[in-house]
Amino acid sequence: MDYLIIEEASLEIVPLESRRGPEAVSVRERFGVSPSMQILDSNFHPKIVGRLEEDAHKRGRPDVVHFALLDATSTPVFESGNLRVVVRTRDGHSIKVNSKTRLPRTLQRFCGVIAKLLTGKLGVEERSLFEVKENVSFSELIGSLPVDKIVSLTSLGTMSDLRTLTVGQLVERSTAWVVGGFPHGHFNDEVIEMSDNLVSIARLGLPAHVVTARLAYEIERNRSSAP
Repeated sequence: MDYLIIEEASLEIVPLESRRGPEAVSVRERFGVSPSMQILDSNFHPKIVGRLEEDAHKRGRPDVVHFALLDATSTPVFESGNLRVVVRTRDGHSIKVNSKTRLPRTLQRFCGVIAKLLTGKLGVEERSLFEVKENVSFSELIGSLPVDKIVSLTSLGTMSDLRTLTVGQLVERSTAWVVGGFPHGHFNDEVIEMSDNLVSIARLGLPAHVVTARLAYEIERNRSSAP
């Protein structure tokens, strides 16, 4: 069993202090979405994102997570249950995605579902597709998973061939593969310190969805050929 963890995912509700501002109001008037249910998005909330004091370069990009999830959950290895997917947001929400889940194909609908998950307003259908917990640190998430090794994919890591790497991990009972759910920057210190391996699979930085697509394919290929 392998786990894909999309870490520090750029998914959060518009900050409370900005919900009465013109950008949040404009989104409400345009799409009919209450500011308390708006996912922070630099396309619609550029000034709000620009005023953030902490890790602004990592925030306001739900599309990064959406694309990565679509690529990972559209694969046979996910549908067969051999690849489990977990999203952990920067503010500590852990979202485990059921193997039967079919994510919305449009970003607007995806953000609507995520807003429900983050605010605890899940319907019956969402409860069967996602397992959501609050205030979960990276170490706590790892401790809840039956994994033997943590491999984080980052441009700061040692250059490795993903095909060879995935073959090597098959001897392990379970591996957690960690991919950043943000557009720019690097993992926080906790992730770096807990990782058994820091791996780079390209000389240039790759978008998260490219990494997840390549990883899912290699896990599927090697799992299917494993004895």
